[in-house]
This record gives sequence, C-alpha cells and structure tokens, in this order.
Amino acid sequence: MKMQVRGKVAFVATVYRHIEAFHIPFIKMLQQEGYEVHVYAHVDNSKSNVASNGVICHDISIERSPYNLNNIKAYYQLLKSFREEKFVMAHMHTPMGGVLGRLAAKKAKVGHAVYTAHGFHFFKGAPLVNWLVYYPMEKFLARYTDFLVTINKEDFKRAQSFKVRKKVEYVPGVGVEASNFNLQACIRERKRAELGINQDDFVILCVAELNENKNQVQLINAVKELSNKYKNIKCLLVGIGEKQEDYKEMVVSLKLHNHILFLGFREDIPELMSAADTVTLLSKREGLPKALLEALAASKPLVVTDVRGNRDLVQDGFNGYVVNVSDIEGTVMAFENLITNSQTKKIFESRSREMSKEYELEMIKRYMGSLYDKILN
Repeated sequence: MKMQVRGKVAFVATVYRHIEAFHIPFIKMLQQEGYEVHVYAHVDNSKSNVASNGVICHDISIERSPYNLNNIKAYYQLLKSFREEKFVMAHMHTPMGGVLGRLAAKKAKVGHAVYTAHGFHFFKGAPLVNWLVYYPMEKFLARYTDFLVTINKEDFKRAQSFKVRKKVEYVPGVGVEASNFNLQACIRERKRAELGINQDDFVILCVAELNENKNQVQLINAVKELSNKYKNIKCLLVGIGEKQEDYKEMVVSLKLHNHILFLGFREDIPELMSAADTVTLLSKREGLPKALLEALAASKPLVVTDVRGNRDLVQDGFNGYVVNVSDIEGTVMAFENLITNSQTKKIFESRSREMSKEYELEMIKRYMGSLYDKILN
C-alpha cells in the first residue's frame, strides 16, 4: 500500500553532484516520514543517481557564478515550479542555490525556507571583494530565511547577527558513515600494491578538487623539499579540476613524477585512506571539509591550513598539525614530525578516531531530524 504524501519538500543546489555527495541520507529521512522530495539543480552526471532514490528532478539553468545571466532564467524557473508544487519546505544549498531559492521561496509563499551555508564566502582573511559582494547579500537574504544552518563554529558565531525569521542552527557537517572506514590491515597492503607503492613508503593523501582554492601547489612544493631527504615519500592527489594540467606540468618540471601520483576521480576513498599514513588539506577557504571528516573516521593524523572549517577538525599538536597558507617550511616540518616520530603519529591516529564520533552520520541525522521535525510539525 502506497504511503499517503504528507507534503512536498524541495532541495535546491547548483548541481546534482552536490545533492548526491551530501544530502541523500536526509532526503531518504524525509521520504520515510511521508514527504515527496523534489530536487532543483543544473543537470550533470549525478542526476540519474539522485533520481534513482525516488526523487523528482527539475533541471534549471543555475550557474555557480553570481554574475552569470543564466541565473535570472533559473530564478523564474524556480518561481514557476514553486508556485505549481506548493512546497511545505524548501531547503537550499550552495551559494547560488541559497540566493535564487530563497528569493523564489519568498515570492511563491513556500511554507518554510531553510538554507545550509556550507561555508560563507566571507570569512576571516577573505578577499575584500568577498565581503563587499557576499556579506551584504547574505545579510539581506536572512530576512527571507526561516532557519539558517551553519556547519562550522566561525560561521555560526557570525550568523548570530543576521536577522533570520526564526533561528540560526549549528549542525557539524553532513555526516560520515564511520563503518566504511574501519578497514583491515590487508586492505592497506592490497591498495598499496595496486598503486605500485611500497609497504614502507610514507604516503600523504589529498582528496580535493584540483583548483586554486584547494591550493595543491603548497603541497607539491612541500613534497619537493621532503623528497630531497626522504626517498620513500609518496603523495596521492585524488580529484580533478581546472588546475590539473598545470599541476601535472609542475610535477614534471620539479622531477617529482616518482613521488606524486594523480589518481583523478575515485570511488574507493576508504581504501585510499587506509593506504595513507596521513591526510592533508591545505586550502585557502573551507566550510567543513568532508575529506577531513572521513580522515578522522579513518583514524588518520592530519596536516591542514589554519582556515575556518579545518580548525574545527584539527587541533595543532593534538590530532595533527595546523600550518599557515603558503608556509612551505611549516608544512614540511609538520610532515617530517609524522615521518620521524611513529609514537606521535600513533597517538594522533587514536585521537582522530575519538574526535570523529561527533561527526558520524547517525549523529548528524539526529540533528537534522530534530530540525525538520521542528519545521514541519
């Protein structure tokens, strides 16, 4: 017997890939409560996977850049559909999803407008243009937001000054299925053999889009310094992006092709985490990076830059090291401490695993379940 629909809920994001990567567990939670879920996004390769979860998909012309005129069309597409579907709640994600979705939800009189900020573009140390463009935009849109969800402590604190309709909430991330990362030692050995990595190599793993913000150039330069002293150093770069060819050329010019491997897009992240000795993320800006959440669950010591989001997950000298953006020497020193001090590395591993419990998927589902219950009931 088919469950009676209690109401319709919309999710809005720039691309379906974002929904697939972060929000399927919460969509299923709403479906189990009897809600029909619709997703609005720019079409990409993840659409079919999102749709396979019983979601009704709507392709819109939304673009990541706020200056792209296609976003005007996307706004009217959202407005028309929101009026037709009469949603009891719209949950917006990604910066432009948040802008267009909230404006359309206000105009269409959607029951409740929720926005999750996966890292405000304005933050301590952000370029002035970010503050001039994104800060006033977010402050203005707060009046059209019933609940503003922040995922790191810096954003939560800053959002307290925004005049949202009801409340600013803090939910620490999108959750990690911890059981996926508790792998046996034989998996580590097998994955290393598959990648052509020796069992006694020291392996650094970075899982991130290859772009300016993720700042792999700092990591490549650090590996160059380390390779002069440690011949068994290996660095795995997982991801694709606009800087991919530039970074490959850089690796060749620095004669690092035996030390740095470009693995592209991968679906075996738990196995790669198992094969690594440490996980790093040297970004210039973060929200609350899922790669680091997964690294905590995999019991890995971390080397990260001193930016929002990273600071929530890594305590310097406790479960890893925090270095400044562009500080090559400090980055080298951090990795060297892990290479030369196995006892410190072991202690960091244990502490990372303990810290990960706060971010496990079941915990985050309880947070979101409570929020949705508050909104919809």
